[in-house]
Parts: sequence; C-alpha cells; structure tokens
Amino acid sequence: MYLRFALPMAFAMMLSGSYNLVDSYFILKYIGADALAGVTIAFPLQMMIFALACMIGNGTATLVSRFLGANEFNKASQIANTGFALALCCGVIVTVVSLAQLNNLLAFIGVSSTLALAAIDYLQPILCFSLFTFLLSLSGDLLRAQGKVVVMLLVILLSAVMNILFDTLFIAVLEMGVSGAAWATVAGQCVSLFIAVVYFVPNNRFTSKQAFHKQATQPIYFRMELIRLNLTEIKAILGLGSPILLSYLGIACVISLVNHILVSNLANVVPNTLAANEVAYMISAYGLIGRVNIFIALPLMALTSAAQTISAYNYGAMASSRVLACAKWGIVLTCCYLSVVTILFMALPTSVFGIFTDDLALIAACIKISSVTFIALPLAGITGIAIVVYQGTNRPKLSLLLSGIKIYGLLLPLLVLLPQLSFTDISFITGALNINIMPNALIELWMAFPIADILACLLSLLIISIWPFIHVPRANRVSHGGNAK
Repeated sequence: MYLRFALPMAFAMMLSGSYNLVDSYFILKYIGADALAGVTIAFPLQMMIFALACMIGNGTATLVSRFLGANEFNKASQIANTGFALALCCGVIVTVVSLAQLNNLLAFIGVSSTLALAAIDYLQPILCFSLFTFLLSLSGDLLRAQGKVVVMLLVILLSAVMNILFDTLFIAVLEMGVSGAAWATVAGQCVSLFIAVVYFVPNNRFTSKQAFHKQATQPIYFRMELIRLNLTEIKAILGLGSPILLSYLGIACVISLVNHILVSNLANVVPNTLAANEVAYMISAYGLIGRVNIFIALPLMALTSAAQTISAYNYGAMASSRVLACAKWGIVLTCCYLSVVTILFMALPTSVFGIFTDDLALIAACIKISSVTFIALPLAGITGIAIVVYQGTNRPKLSLLLSGIKIYGLLLPLLVLLPQLSFTDISFITGALNINIMPNALIELWMAFPIADILACLLSLLIISIWPFIHVPRANRVSHGGNAK
C-alpha cells in the first residue's frame, strides 16, 4: 500500500518541482546568472507564502484522512470546506499585504539595491496571484488525503507541460526577462487550479467516472453552504499544520541568512578580484543548488506525505500495527532515495549541473557547495518520517519539536557560528567523517548543513526511543472504528 500510494505521488512531486528547474534553465540560458541571483535572493519571500499555504493544506488533509479512516465522511467534508474558506481568506490577505509592502519586505530579507529590480520583476506576478498558491496547495493535499494520487498526477503533469510552453513563449520568444518566468509559473498554476477546483464541484464530469474515486465511497466536495470559518476547526487545522509551517519558514530563514552571509562576503572583498568573482558565483550557485534541492526534496515530500496520510488514516481506524509498518517503510524508502541522490551528486556533479549551464566557473562553484552540503543527506529521511508520523498520530507537539530543533536549534546557529572559525578549526570534523575536502571559499558555512543533519538524526532516534510510533487513540477521540489501509 505504501509503495502504491507513494510512487505516483513522488512522480507528481518531481513534475511539480520542474517549475523551478525549468525557470532556472530558461533564466540562465536566455538572461544570465545575474538574473538568477536576483530571483534567488527574493526566494525566501516566495517560500514564506508557500509555507502558509502548506500549513493550511497539510493540516486540513491530516484531519480529513483521520476522519475518512473513521468513516466520518460528513465531518471530513466539513473540515475540507473550512480549509477552503481559510485558504481563500489567507490568500487574499497575503496578496494585498505583500504587494503593498513589497519594498519593505525585500529590505527586511536583505535584498540589495543591485538585485532588487530583478527580484521585483519576478515577485510582482507571483504575489498578484498568490491566492492560486493557497487554493492549489489545499486542492492537492485534499486529493492526496482521499487517495486520488492519479488525479493529482494528471493535474500536475498538465501544469508542468504548460509551464514549459509558457517559459518558451515568454522568455525565449517574447523576451520578457525574469517576469516572463513568473508569468509562466502563474499561467501553469492557473491551469492546474481550474481542473483541481472543478474536481471538487458536485456533479461534475470528472468525479462521475468510477475510475477517479475507487478508494473513497463518498468523494469530498466544496459546497457553498459548508464554506465557513469555524474557529474550532481552524484551530485544529493550524495546530496540525504548524510543523510544516515551522519547517518552511525555517528554510526561508536559512536561505535569507546564507544569502546575507554571501552578500556580506562580497562587500568585504576587493571588487573585480579572484576572491570577489568566486563569492559572486557562489550566490548564483547557491540559487541553482537551492532549486535543484527543491526538485530533490519533492519526491521526499511525497514519501513523507504518504506516511502522514496512511498513518493518520490508520490512526483514525485504530490500526496501530499499520501505523508502525508505515513508519518503518517510510524510513527505509526515504533513506534509500536520499542515498541514491547523494551518490549521484558526489559521483557525477559536473554532468548534473552541466544540464543547466555551460559556465564552467558556475559549475565549479556548485560543486564546491554540493560536495559539502550533501555529505549527510541520507540521514534527513529519519527525521522527516518521524515528524509526519507524529503529526498523523495526533502528537503535534513532538512533530513541532523535531521540526523546530533541526532548523532553529541546530542549522541556523551553526550557520552563524561556523563561519567565525577557520578551515583548520573544523578539519577534525571532516576527518571524523572520513572525507577529504579541499579548502575553498566559505567552506565553514557549508559544513553547517551536514553537521545539522547528523545531530538532528541522533536527536530523532532518541525521541523515537522515548516516544515510540505505536500510539493507540483513546476511544473518545473517534466515535467508532474504521477501515485500515
């Protein structure tokens, strides 16, 4: 069941991640590395909006899965409609506030005046239609909660194809610059959103076909009479979605901090020197690696989302043994997947980054970063599965603890502290890991990532040993048993 559920989701997530990679390819090919640096420097703001959308979608989907597992279809439908109302309100508020305060927001995340123009050109279309992000995230999560991964795959596939076509039109043909990449993303999202939302409208052609709802006896619809803001349900949605919000906001903080450190280093070196050029390429390289990382993370998100959905469903059905089996399969699959990714980037880095650019200096900068940051990547799978299984089994505090410690308690402090050291000071770490890293620009900064992965993994194992995954819900949490899957 886990593989049948996770593999289509992983493919769908990889297609979704093609947005950023396709945009990066067209920006580098037709505009240049400086334009990508401008887009990269503003990415934390885009990530913050995505974090809010994911909090609503993820929290809603977790509750829906739980009630579906308990056969409480009416309650699941009500939660879905409350999530829709919440996403609608938040999307409008974010659009208005972000557009009104765009310059202040860019200054807050440390965007320099030289990169601000490209950042504004890219962000304005994205922010104008940020409501699409909220509604599309919710729709995708609800399809996942009902086991409709094939429908989700078809929607994302169409959107990815449209994004490539629009990127070609707006950037290569019409020469719209970085704003063309943003408009291509918006247009692709518009196509996906239309199909996804129509699917949730009662009595439509999509849901009338039996092939589209084999796994649910009663599909969930958006109904006008049910779309309302229920404070109790909103509290439950936000409570379960808060770990993913914390994670994504933490990622945005990490990107902002690294960008700030790189820009600060660029300002502190003599212009037009070898050192200045190397740091400048590091900014563009970090942006490219960040987008590649998103593509890598999306199949991982599919594996963790599958674990969350199945564990929540079986928690509602009081099938604790299936929850434990789901967690074990999740850890094995995520660690294996991340191990393959690590081997690929360690063995063939030039081939991988050469897909996006033929600039040898930029490729060299990417290799310097990835050769360090990917060292302990496979260990991240254990922490990721632990977070979502605790979330799915109604233990949001433990999920929140693990989400917060890795980024806020480990990675961010290490990013601040390690650059204060010299390469000699941290050489004992590389020796303990049995790796051979030659000194390069900002090596201390990049070592923060594998160290955080190792420490977070050890902490996750400790927490799992104290609070095991098997957790049977009390009888008053669900009125009756359901069907395990």
